[in-house]
Amino acid sequence: MADIPYSRPSLSDYQLVGDGPVPLFDFELRCCGDYVSFFHERRRIEEVYIESLVKLHRKIKSIDAFLDVRDRTELGTARVAWNEIRDNLEREAQARQAFLSSLTTDVIQPLTSVKETQERTRKRVKEDLKESSAAYNEYAEVTLPKLKSRYLKKFAEVEDHKRAEMIPPPKSPPPMPEPPVIPQSTRPAAGPTAVYRPNVTAPQPLRPLDRRPSGSTAGPRNRSPSSSTAFSDFAHQGKKQLNTLIGLLDSRGASVKDGMGGGRENLALRNVRAKRELEDLDKAYRTGVHHLETLKLRRARILESGYSSVHVFVEEAAKSTKSAFERYTDNMIATTTTLTQLNVHARHMVDRISAERDLARLAKRIPKSLASLEPEPVSYEHGLVGACKDLIFGFSLVDYATSHNLREGELPRIVKLCISEIDARGLESEGIYRVSGRHAIVQTLQRAIEKDEAAFEFHPQQDIYAIASLLKLFLRELPEPMFRFPLQDRIHHSEELTEHQNNNFALLKAKIRRLPNVHQVTLKALVEHLSRVVALCDINKMDAKNVAIVFGGVIFGEDELPQGGDILTIQNWKDSLMEDMIIHSHIIFGDEPFKRTEESKVEPKSEAKTKLPRSPTKYVHNPPPPSVSPTSSSSKPGSADNSPPLPPTPITGEPPAPKYSYGSKRTKFAKPGGENSQDFTPRLPQRPNYSIHPSMRSGQVSPTKERMDPPAIPVASPDAPHFPEEISPTMSDTDVESFEDIGSAVSNQSTTDTIPDVTTP
Repeated sequence: MADIPYSRPSLSDYQLVGDGPVPLFDFELRCCGDYVSFFHERRRIEEVYIESLVKLHRKIKSIDAFLDVRDRTELGTARVAWNEIRDNLEREAQARQAFLSSLTTDVIQPLTSVKETQERTRKRVKEDLKESSAAYNEYAEVTLPKLKSRYLKKFAEVEDHKRAEMIPPPKSPPPMPEPPVIPQSTRPAAGPTAVYRPNVTAPQPLRPLDRRPSGSTAGPRNRSPSSSTAFSDFAHQGKKQLNTLIGLLDSRGASVKDGMGGGRENLALRNVRAKRELEDLDKAYRTGVHHLETLKLRRARILESGYSSVHVFVEEAAKSTKSAFERYTDNMIATTTTLTQLNVHARHMVDRISAERDLARLAKRIPKSLASLEPEPVSYEHGLVGACKDLIFGFSLVDYATSHNLREGELPRIVKLCISEIDARGLESEGIYRVSGRHAIVQTLQRAIEKDEAAFEFHPQQDIYAIASLLKLFLRELPEPMFRFPLQDRIHHSEELTEHQNNNFALLKAKIRRLPNVHQVTLKALVEHLSRVVALCDINKMDAKNVAIVFGGVIFGEDELPQGGDILTIQNWKDSLMEDMIIHSHIIFGDEPFKRTEESKVEPKSEAKTKLPRSPTKYVHNPPPPSVSPTSSSSKPGSADNSPPLPPTPITGEPPAPKYSYGSKRTKFAKPGGENSQDFTPRLPQRPNYSIHPSMRSGQVSPTKERMDPPAIPVASPDAPHFPEEISPTMSDTDVESFEDIGSAVSNQSTTDTIPDVTTP
């Protein structure tokens, strides 16, 4: 079986029609070329059509230029419809030009790129297959057979040598007498193949033929006498015998030579040389077989690579073709949709052809002409400062944002200026926002900022309290509060404060998101500013509660008193919303700005005022008893914030005398009337609708609110703290103006524990 020759398929077996990767490449390239040729023809047709549309449009438009002499807006409806139909030609040409560009960019170029790339791949695969097949065939048909024949020939020669060595050598002739010993200096040198053996008649001891004396050591000296005649005979005889031996070897051949000692030595050398040559030829033959297998594997790899390239080509061609066809169909749909819309629009213009509409079109020019003849807008002229460019005080924040074109998230400039100035040099001012500035200075600042808000700037010499009062004045005169929050809802919020803190004030955040954007931005800036003020309460004496008293009614709005309600009833209600917003401003507002939702609408003015709820039903609080002891209360000192609520009025029996937590021994308290007597308890007035219009300011001295009478002195609980006797006998102007800022507050808790409502004799 090993002698059966291996039948190798020729290269022609791999080049059959339909076999190999090259025919597959050719088929796919023909398909791709078919696609490309189709789209090229489609582009040519589209170019011709676009050129025809453009020529037609230019021709018709040049004719219409002589007909439409008057302005386009004065044309009749039929003429307008005709112009629309005419211009649709240009629009259609533009749409088809866009389709043509997309056809070239999105369809033809990708397909052409794929085709060119795969043509290069096919050419490379074909060349690699041709080169690898040629190299394999040449080596298999020429080089390897030569190596094999040399190896086999040398192998046979080595086998012959082996068989020759196995033949026993012929018997050696009888030993000859040893020739006389010749001195070393006169003995001729013997070669490796010629051994000098003289033939002598005298019996001499024999030496082995294959042993020769060493050249370095002298042999045993012959003691027999020598003469010149004996030496000449010996040399002549030795030469004769040597020639006879050489002739004998040449005549008998290798067999005779092998029988001799020198011939067997040459045969061994030839065997060694032949074996070495055999090993070299065997190594070359093995290397040749391995190299042939390498060429075979290389050709197989190239074939596999070719099929892999075909696989990639088919996949890429399918994807590219799909993408190109999708873009082609999408562009066709888009172009058709555009043309449909153009025709629908033209149809609408045709439907508008009407004589009545022509008359209406003519009538529309009249208001425009009148508008061009109207005079310029008139500015507000103030008696002291003159023309005012901006009307700020008394107008809503939404109107301010609209008239000043505020971007989303932009703060009104007046609020920004006031907050920046107070942050810069007013955070450490004692009683900031509680102590009011001079009324004249506040009015001056108000007029100056309304004269030109863009150019207005505060000066370092201006009173910081006046700037704070200006900010409060702006917020107080807003027709719509910044963050309307009814008192009932605020009380409900205070009762559930722990729950709101646990959910990070989610309900309050939702209410703020429903505000207009300018309200959200202003509220965020103001509350964060107030939190900075409260952070320095150790210096400015304005903690969160004091600041909340000042700004609570300004921000949330002032509610009407309920029927039968009074100040004492309101005192029992706990409203900590403003404090919570100041303390937890970082949680309520955070870093992310509030986004206005669809519910962010301005509340109508008809619903601007919300009535306060009646007193809670848990306790029934009646007016104070008819008799009040003039003596001062001896209540234990404590915090007024932590005082318990007023106890319920006893149903039966004589009511106990009330105890007051303020005043001194010299303080006298008025005796209130009975239930049927007239109630002189001051009521919080409704919020006036102020306006800066001159007709609404006649007789008004100050643009601020009217001064309100201080509320009645509340009845304190027995556990309320006792104030010292150092009570101011009179009220200063600063305290009265602070009371205007408090508005709906019950009392003004100052840092010196001064109660401005108490008068002493």
